[in-house]
Amino acid sequence: MPPTPSLQRDDIVDAAIRILERDGVDGLSMRRLAVELGSKPMTLYHYVPNKSVLLSLALSDIAARIPWQSPTGPPRTRMVTIVMDMYDKLGAIPWVVAILRLGTNVGTPALALADEFFAAASEIGLDDQDTLDLWRSTWYLVVSELHWQDVMSRRGADDRSWYETIDPAEVADMPQVSALLPRWGELSRAFDLHRAVEAQIDGVVARVRG
Repeated sequence: MPPTPSLQRDDIVDAAIRILERDGVDGLSMRRLAVELGSKPMTLYHYVPNKSVLLSLALSDIAARIPWQSPTGPPRTRMVTIVMDMYDKLGAIPWVVAILRLGTNVGTPALALADEFFAAASEIGLDDQDTLDLWRSTWYLVVSELHWQDVMSRRGADDRSWYETIDPAEVADMPQVSALLPRWGELSRAFDLHRAVEAQIDGVVARVRG
């Protein structure tokens, strides 16, 4: 069956984003998308081969719409700004965490962030390997923190964290863990992504310059 002449890939992506915003990632399927467009699932496969590609297209489209901050100042400051802006803007999209958890490609528009980060890293004197290592590690920090916040937002009032379920006797032969366990929740809540990103960047720069 040939594709419907009036249907465009942009229409499909826009409809997918509407479903994602309304029903989340689990609510998006080729069947539901077809209903949204007044079409048939098999017709959509002429434009988008599977849901994974569809999610990549949706995320890429959203990334192109985001008014990313233009970093200024010294290169180290710009690098931190880029990472924190990425965290703030992606975290404002309710359905984005589930897509990032799947490892879906964020698309070419988001690479503009990487390009600015790479330029700042080059000014500092990082080589290609250190630059990409640092970009990946800060990206993983962002995704991990977004995922953690998403998990915490879904917790019920009676849900307990793993450290609250451990019997202190089970870790009695682990003195450092035993000492920290009573304060684990307090210390976890005090985690600061901005501070962690700065430490990551400063650590790499210090090693290279040292």
